[in-house]
Amino acid sequence: MIQPQVLAVSETLPGRVNALQTAEIRPQVSGIIKRRLFEQGAEIKKGTPLFQINAAPFEAEVSSAQAGLLRAKAANDKAQQQAAHLRPLMKTGAVSRQSFDEAIANARQAAADVAQASAALRRKELDLSFATVGAPISGRIDQALVSEEAYVTASDSTPLARIYQKDPIYVDIHQPAGVYHQLRQQSASQKATTTGVPVKILLPGGAVYHQPGRILFSGISVDTATGDVIVRIEVSNPNRELLPGMFVRVEIPRQHYEDALMVPQ
Repeated sequence: MIQPQVLAVSETLPGRVNALQTAEIRPQVSGIIKRRLFEQGAEIKKGTPLFQINAAPFEAEVSSAQAGLLRAKAANDKAQQQAAHLRPLMKTGAVSRQSFDEAIANARQAAADVAQASAALRRKELDLSFATVGAPISGRIDQALVSEEAYVTASDSTPLARIYQKDPIYVDIHQPAGVYHQLRQQSASQKATTTGVPVKILLPGGAVYHQPGRILFSGISVDTATGDVIVRIEVSNPNRELLPGMFVRVEIPRQHYEDALMVPQ
């Protein structure tokens, strides 16, 4: 006797793994790489020092800017004192109005020179801090793409290294545009969470990945070249088994029947 039963119909499609976030490490100042401060392939935290650019030129520029600021402050003190000294003399007529106005202008120029020298010092200190290249995000860092003693600039086309944030990680697949509405309806009928429909990830060897994925409806976009929908799937990757660029297969549920009637083929 044929009995109604629950039936789930799914489709297996190829997908490509993409990092949650990728950062290219680039210098913000020019100089010679003196040291690499990380182990290639290691997990690092945001702000971890990665490369040390020769800091001697920047330290010298900071010292020069500090000296320039001291000179500007000394000139400013003298100009302010001169203006203060002439003010009562101008009121009594001991000095001309023109001499007093010139002293006031010199005092204002000296104050502006102090502000400019302070800004120049802050810029040189910033350049000195950029000599230590830090990690902009947390993640796993790839191999170094430049060697020690190499000269680098901010305009180089090749980054120093790349950092990949791999947990969680994304898997992208391509589907016809009509699938989007089908998945939304399925999510509502199965009372799935608003963040996505659960799917299975199949590794290159055919084994089922131990962490389920979920379709992110906020991550769905249309490929303008083909008209297909790019469906983004988020999956936990605590052991870093899924690597960016890897091809996997994704088992996506298509239909769900609560009372399907099954007969032998």
